[in-house]
Amino acid sequence: MPPLSPRRYRLLDRVTKLLGLVLLTLALVPGALYGPLKIVCGVLGVALGVATVFLDPANEN
Repeated sequence: MPPLSPRRYRLLDRVTKLLGLVLLTLALVPGALYGPLKIVCGVLGVALGVATVFLDPANEN
């Protein structure tokens, strides 16, 4: 993956963390989801939340 500019990296970081938080909230709220869908949402929420850990923003020198 090509390096992201710092501005795009921050935007991607915020969006993935927000979506991860929404999925985790759905997984934890009683009555929102049932069965295996709860587990899938929880795992996807964590994965999205840490997705940008493995990306590096481009250095602007």
